[in-house]
Amino acid sequence: MSIPAPADGWRWLEAGLRTGDVLTPGDDAREHVAYFVRADRDGPTTHRLLRFAAEGGARIRRVALELLDQLCLPPSGWPLVADAAERAFGDVDPSVRSAAARLLVNTAEPGRVMAAFNDSADPIVRTALMEMMPWQRIRRHRAILERLRTDPVAAIRFLANIALLGRDESPVRDAAIRADLEASIDALEMRGSAGQRWAWALAGADREKDLYHLAERLTDRAESESVRLEGVRMAAVAMGEWRAAPARVTPMLIRLLHDDGVRTAALHTLAASLTASRLAADELAAMADDPRLGATAAIALGCAGDHRAMPHLVRLLLADSDQPRLTEAFRALARAGTDPEAPVIAARRILASHPHHSEPERAMRVLAAFGPRAAAAVPELIVRLQQAVNDTPDWAMCVLGRIGPAATAAIPYLREYPTQAARHALVEITLDRASADRYLANCPERLRHGGLAMDLLNGLAGNGGLTPRQHRQLRSLFETSGSTQVGTAAALWLHEGPAAAEELLEVLPEYLSDHRHAFTALKVFTAMGPHAGPVLDRLDRFVAARRRARFTTGDREVAMRADEALLAEMVRPGPPCRSRRSGAGRPGREPRPAPR
Repeated sequence: MSIPAPADGWRWLEAGLRTGDVLTPGDDAREHVAYFVRADRDGPTTHRLLRFAAEGGARIRRVALELLDQLCLPPSGWPLVADAAERAFGDVDPSVRSAAARLLVNTAEPGRVMAAFNDSADPIVRTALMEMMPWQRIRRHRAILERLRTDPVAAIRFLANIALLGRDESPVRDAAIRADLEASIDALEMRGSAGQRWAWALAGADREKDLYHLAERLTDRAESESVRLEGVRMAAVAMGEWRAAPARVTPMLIRLLHDDGVRTAALHTLAASLTASRLAADELAAMADDPRLGATAAIALGCAGDHRAMPHLVRLLLADSDQPRLTEAFRALARAGTDPEAPVIAARRILASHPHHSEPERAMRVLAAFGPRAAAAVPELIVRLQQAVNDTPDWAMCVLGRIGPAATAAIPYLREYPTQAARHALVEITLDRASADRYLANCPERLRHGGLAMDLLNGLAGNGGLTPRQHRQLRSLFETSGSTQVGTAAALWLHEGPAAAEELLEVLPEYLSDHRHAFTALKVFTAMGPHAGPVLDRLDRFVAARRRARFTTGDREVAMRADEALLAEMVRPGPPCRSRRSGAGRPGREPRPAPR
């Protein structure tokens, strides 16, 4: 951490508050503040922040309060800061008052927060408190919420009705929520938009059909643009909650692609779902040349495995686009068997024009996605090996390994590098068991980490089998929970067969709830065939579920796509552990250079 020089006084903090950079994780000034606040919560740094919150310009006052909010460690109170937050309720700037209200919720006991809510006549303060109120910690909260259904502030009525929404349909309550929706859109600042909050409440009550119906109604052309946008957001929530939702709301979203007011939101909602993207493939293809929205449409089309996306994706690659799912789209097209000529030519052009002191990671990932079909790029990859200046060209080695035996010309250049990445690539290219045996012989018998040793053991298990010592190495890796355990399970099955079935069935099912490892676990179950019988009921329940799997990804859209992909693997035709299930491995395993 870089700590500002004491000679600067507090100017460094004032500068960070003025720009807002102190709210960004990793910012030097933020790390400095966090360190001293953690060391002495009511010390000089906190007092200085409170002074800025009271005396600085409007932006500085707001950012200081927001920074203190981020530094809170609930559920413990922070009386010094809570007092300052309540004093800021009288600030002339609405954004400062709103930030102060949120800060009070996180620094004061629920009773004090409720008292402040009751005492305030300011709609902005009351709405911000209402948004953040920990209702489950408030005594008789349902009675309070019932009373607030008739509050003079629309956003408070809206939030009260949302909080009381139950499983049983209540036309009166739904009508009240709808009546206050539009007035609440601009008033709510935290935890999702008004439409999203309503949709989440409906989802919590499992009112699937009601949510579809409301999204359809709110996107009617007769509604205002802001209301139609909330309807699209409600459709997005539905797709993230229920597996049937893409089929139900995609026709509506396709219609909205012709509505200029919400066209962008409708497209992004379609693009977020693999299922919806497939259902809207023709519309996405028609939009791929749009100068403003074409990139989103093309990437969604590519992620759905539609070859029509390829020329558009290649243009994005050559233009050094920063679209986050571009590589994902290329991997999907590679899995779909799309002709690799155009992306490989584009990647070669990028390699040829890129400085040799760094590696163009996006182009490397595209080549890795096509594996042996990217063999035409071997000459450019060899040049990367020959002309590397300071850093080891790990990505070039990774791609050469993915290409495999077709990269034989790179062998003498790889042998000049005494690194794991080079050894890994050499084994994948030469398929030389002797080299793998030598490497493993130099490794300890008790291994605790995966890496190259795990990859070599996996390869040898399916190519001649393991020696007794290698089997013990494999066993030691399998004892390490997490990616190493699930990553060695297939090799353990290959080597031990049915003798390992009970142990595999004991440890692998838990990985089905982890999107990072579920595909690998499913592949092992498929390889086990009838020996995987005890897990079939769990797989049946997964396939039959109406709601999506609750993968912990930190991103609702990523979790939705993980559920869609895993479900597709389970129902895809092919040789299964039961006749209707497939066992293909994880689609598009992300390539990573081996550790040096």
